[in-house]
Amino acid sequence: MLLLHQPPANHPLYTKYTVTINGTPVATPAVRVSAMPYNTAWPGHQRPIDQTELAPMLSFASDEPVTLQVTYPDHPQEVVVRPLSRGIKPQVEGNKVTLTLTATHIGAYTLEADGFHEALHIFFDPVKDFEAYAQGMDNVLYYDAGVHHVGKVELQSNTAVILHKDAWVYGSFVAFNAQNIKVCGYGVLDGSLEVRTSQHDLLPLNYYGPIPKERQAFFDYLAENHVLDGILRFYACQNIRVEGVTLHDAATFALIPANCEDVVIDNVKAIGMWRYNADGIDLFNCKNVTIRNCFLRNFDDCIVLKGICGWDEWSMEHILVENCVTWCDWGRNLELGAETNAPTYHDITFRNCDCIHGSTIFCDIQHHNSAEIYDVTFEDIRCEYTKHQLPDTYQHDMTAPFDATQPTRHPTLMAIPIYQMGLFAKDGRNGSAYHITFRNIQMLTDSQDIPRPVLCFQGLDDAHKVSHVTIDGVYRDGVRLTQEQTELAVNEFVTDVCFL
Repeated sequence: MLLLHQPPANHPLYTKYTVTINGTPVATPAVRVSAMPYNTAWPGHQRPIDQTELAPMLSFASDEPVTLQVTYPDHPQEVVVRPLSRGIKPQVEGNKVTLTLTATHIGAYTLEADGFHEALHIFFDPVKDFEAYAQGMDNVLYYDAGVHHVGKVELQSNTAVILHKDAWVYGSFVAFNAQNIKVCGYGVLDGSLEVRTSQHDLLPLNYYGPIPKERQAFFDYLAENHVLDGILRFYACQNIRVEGVTLHDAATFALIPANCEDVVIDNVKAIGMWRYNADGIDLFNCKNVTIRNCFLRNFDDCIVLKGICGWDEWSMEHILVENCVTWCDWGRNLELGAETNAPTYHDITFRNCDCIHGSTIFCDIQHHNSAEIYDVTFEDIRCEYTKHQLPDTYQHDMTAPFDATQPTRHPTLMAIPIYQMGLFAKDGRNGSAYHITFRNIQMLTDSQDIPRPVLCFQGLDDAHKVSHVTIDGVYRDGVRLTQEQTELAVNEFVTDVCFL
């Protein structure tokens, strides 16, 4: 069974090259993505469109082999399918590129010709009966094929939101102090109609006390502070499942569970995230969370574990991120921080993930605040480096064009900095980071000119150190590196780094 996902009739299509599946032409919706790593502190207006480009998205579900053929206007010189770890080798004949995917290839990919620009984003989903997810639920919101404008929808306990594969839903969904919520299906949740201005706050936070815990007071707080809606928001909720959906073009962090417990985020795709601060999945002070099988392309961080003032009575604990693919156009792919307001961060694992493009840092613990961070593992992480990398640059002058001729700084492979910058909290407290493991971290390159991997650990002072860091296997193109074959940078407040 092959189920093609059809875009709405009025959605713009990408037409610079064409795509067929099993010989049948398919429509590929155009999604806006970042064209360059050019960022700035929030300037009070939206990011200029000329820093972006349109790229195609192809979504389908199948339990049988599929053959994709892409016809370009010209003969591409270099074609690559990412993640590289999947080992998919396309056939190139003139201007036609063909690849066959079987049930063992279910997942997310990019097909890139002569660099990353205007890549084809491929979402190959398993066939699922999402309507069965609504069984036993008190409330069911079903969005059939077509366009829906829903505004802001508050979800009550025991609610299932089911999206038809061809549903395109404009708006946002929020739940507060609710239990047993499912948001499932292969449709699109679109945040593109939300406009961010200088009057808006990115997220709900409170430097001087807890966030209101009573429903009406909480929603009054959101309104009074002009907090952006984003696409999916779960506040102080339990037993949440988000599966299959595509999140498109958020004005802020796309998906936030805050002070939530028992959360599963499975096979969620984030695309069209071109705006300033357009993060992917941001956990705020959560417990017992699994994020798996997701694809996130974001202009800013992809998967982030944040400790936020106002929510910071809770620790961040028992978190698993696995089998995810990330493309970070600016910032960090897999991150703890930068906000780290919490009693502790512990029992946190990132494993078996592919970072197919990056900007600043691939695997990062950016520690600004008071949490004690320990028992954190990054394992079986594959980080792709390319000769097509552009220099990440801050735009200090909004009239200045991006300068691609600057020296390129490839992403740092792993980092643990502890900062005292007065950011993200008013108490001025700092914490430490210890018992951190990096195991089987792969660096995959397409050029011998890409420099050695950078590993950077920086403690703050004698009371706030980085300690007991184990580096068990750093590889470049399959070859295990010695410490001398890396750029390992530590300061005097880092102790007990074991490079195996």
